[in-house]
Amino acid sequence: MADGDMGKHLIFVSCGQLTEHEKTLGVLLNGLIDGTPGFEAYFAEAVRAFEAPVRNVFDALCRGAGAVVILHDRGMVVGPKGEELGRRSSVCINQELAILAYRHFSEDKHIPVLAFADRKVKIEGAMTSLIVNPGPLGAAEDVVSAVRSWLAERQFGGTSHEAFQQKWAQLSESARGVVAGLLDEGGYSVKETAVRHALMRLFNTRPDQASEAVRNSKLEFMKTDVVKLIQNIYSGDELSVHPTWKFALRREIAKWSGGQGRGNDVA
Repeated sequence: MADGDMGKHLIFVSCGQLTEHEKTLGVLLNGLIDGTPGFEAYFAEAVRAFEAPVRNVFDALCRGAGAVVILHDRGMVVGPKGEELGRRSSVCINQELAILAYRHFSEDKHIPVLAFADRKVKIEGAMTSLIVNPGPLGAAEDVVSAVRSWLAERQFGGTSHEAFQQKWAQLSESARGVVAGLLDEGGYSVKETAVRHALMRLFNTRPDQASEAVRNSKLEFMKTDVVKLIQNIYSGDELSVHPTWKFALRREIAKWSGGQGRGNDVA
């Protein structure tokens, strides 16, 4: 997604790509969403980068304000004794739904999902967690029409990606280094002393610089709320990443650390 599109709602298109018919439907939905003011689509088939199956997909799932899911028939599931357990849909699509379900609960945020299913597909797993009630998968033009109406009628909140990027931009290089040290120590209920030692280990920071970095970062953490400060008068104060932002923090810290280079001073 380009920087100029930050204000748009990203809609994740989860559609099969096994056949040309499936790809065509996904491309049609991608074009419809991209052509609707205020929205942008993500459909893996339309992304030609080598890393699309991994990083780009996960990034889009983390940023998405909603999803359109197409559950195509992928065949019968057979039990250990040869018994038929029902017809399944795409494993990848069910995995994508599981990530959306996790976001739904971890961020305490409703993520609208519009689903269509082949009439033979059994609804199970993450689909029940998200309370997905798919409509029948009909002709492509019927699906496109339903998605167009859904975009016009549903209310989509601001994406967590936008909120996080605003917070991330407010963190100094020193505070980002402290977050890197905190994550390296596990991210939750980590003693300040452990974070200081992580800074010294990761970035060759002197003890006095590490102490100053942690101390100064506290004000930034209070302002952005990406890290929780936990006072403990008995065994030392602690830091914990905010659970809403933990995946986004890990992603950004990984990119930041790569550009920063281990061994550089961050104080």
